[in-house]
Amino acid sequence: MKSVAIVGLGWLGVPLAKHLQHLGWEVKGSKRTHEGVEQMRLFGIETYHLELTPEINADPDDLTLLFSVDALVINIPPSQYFFDMTQYILGIENVLNEALLHGVQQVIFISSTSVFPEVSGQFDESILPQPTSLTAKGLYEIEQRLLACQHIHMDIIRFAGLVGEGRHPVHTLSKRENVVGGNQPVNLVHLDDCARAIQLLLETPSFQRVYHLSAPIHPTKQDYYTYCAEKLGINVPHFISSDQAPQRIILGDKICHELGFVYQYPDPKMMI
Repeated sequence: MKSVAIVGLGWLGVPLAKHLQHLGWEVKGSKRTHEGVEQMRLFGIETYHLELTPEINADPDDLTLLFSVDALVINIPPSQYFFDMTQYILGIENVLNEALLHGVQQVIFISSTSVFPEVSGQFDESILPQPTSLTAKGLYEIEQRLLACQHIHMDIIRFAGLVGEGRHPVHTLSKRENVVGGNQPVNLVHLDDCARAIQLLLETPSFQRVYHLSAPIHPTKQDYYTYCAEKLGINVPHFISSDQAPQRIILGDKICHELGFVYQYPDPKMMI
C-alpha cells in the first residue's frame, strides 16, 4: 500500500484525501488547529497538528508519523496565512526540508496559473511565467526552489480557477453589475479533475515535472456565467466587453499527451 501525506486538509485536501483512501492509499494529513485535527479524525483521516509561523509548530513525534510516507502533497495557499510572502516561502521550504529529513521520495506542490500575467496569449508549460502580483511572484519563487531539488521526484501542478463542492464564481458575480471583461475566455478546472490529476502524478513519479490543469474549452465570461446563472435561477450578471480585454487562455493538455489524463469536465458548462 502506497502512503501519502497531505499538508493542508482544506477545500481541496479533504476530497483528495477521501479520493485516495477510496483507491486504497494510506492517507495522512495536517491541520493548523487542534479543533481541525479532531474534525478530520472524525472524518476518518489520520490527521496531525502542523502550523507554520514560518517555523514548523508541531509535536516532533507527530511530525515523524506524518512524514513517514512515500509521497507528500503540499497544499497550502498563501491566502491562508497572515504573514508576508517571504515568510510563506520560508514556511514551504521548512515543510520540504522536514519531509526530506524523513525520507519522503516524492513531493507535489499545488500552485496556480496566476503565475502568468493577465495578457493575451496561450500559455502552456513551455512559457516562462512573468508573475505580477506578490502572491504570484511568491508561488513562482517556490516553484523554482522546489524544482532545484535533484534527488527526489518533484511535481508542480498549476490549477486554473477551481470549481466544485459548492464553490463557483457565478455566485459572487451574480451580485455585481458592470462586470468587466465579458468577452474574455474563462480558465476553469473542476475539483474532481484536480484530485484525479494528483492521483495520476502520485502513481507515475518521474523526477521534475510541471503541469497545468485547465479545462480545454474556454467560453467567454458573458456566455458562460449567463448560462450558469440561468441554470441556477439566480441573477444574471451584467457584463461589459472591450476590444482591449486580454484574451488569456491556459492550456492544460500536456498532462493528457504525456500521461494519458482525460478531463471528466472538459467543458465548464458541465461543472454547474
